[in-house]
Amino acid sequence: MADQAESNQTRTTLILVGVVVVAGVVGYALLQTPPTPPAPPVPLAEVAPAPTVARAPVPVTTPAVAAVETPAAAVAPAAAMPAWESTIDGILRLNVSQGQMAQMLINILPTLPEDGQIEAANHIANLLPDADYNAIRPLLLNSTLPESVLSVFFTDLMNRDDPTKLNAFLDIAQIPSHPFHSEALSDLQIYVGDDYGTDWGKWKSAVTQYLKTANAQ
Repeated sequence: MADQAESNQTRTTLILVGVVVVAGVVGYALLQTPPTPPAPPVPLAEVAPAPTVARAPVPVTTPAVAAVETPAAAVAPAAAMPAWESTIDGILRLNVSQGQMAQMLINILPTLPEDGQIEAANHIANLLPDADYNAIRPLLLNSTLPESVLSVFFTDLMNRDDPTKLNAFLDIAQIPSHPFHSEALSDLQIYVGDDYGTDWGKWKSAVTQYLKTANAQ
């Protein structure tokens, strides 16, 4: 038994010695193995460039400009009423008859500018009755007045009674320089049914006869 135990101890010792020897050999071999050299660097030319990423444009917001209000004081004042308009307006506001208003306007008409004369002529035509029409005759027969003013009076004749209208046509027809000379002659021909040229005596007789016949009907 003692011999067997000694034999086992000897075997164990040999195994341990063998393990130590093997470990030493392996360690020595590792120490003798040269280190692995590092991988060579990659040339720059072989490195693929990073892809370019397209960027959406950044919207630029323009700040809104507030509307500038024009101060009330900067607004141009309204044009003043013409003096002639104030004059006509003053006559129309008087506490007088329409015939008197018309006569006042007739008196000031020659002193007015053309626009004022047209305005006054329209009021005169509306205000003056047939019985007082003779007050207009100096203006109606004044061929030097602007045609625009005479047109108001001549057009108004169509609204007058026959005696007023036809006698006015006869007077105008005898003024060759009057702007409505031809129209007056044409209207006379329509009423009396004849043309007497420049024989104003026959024209007068024809007008008188027409009025008598018209009144008798």
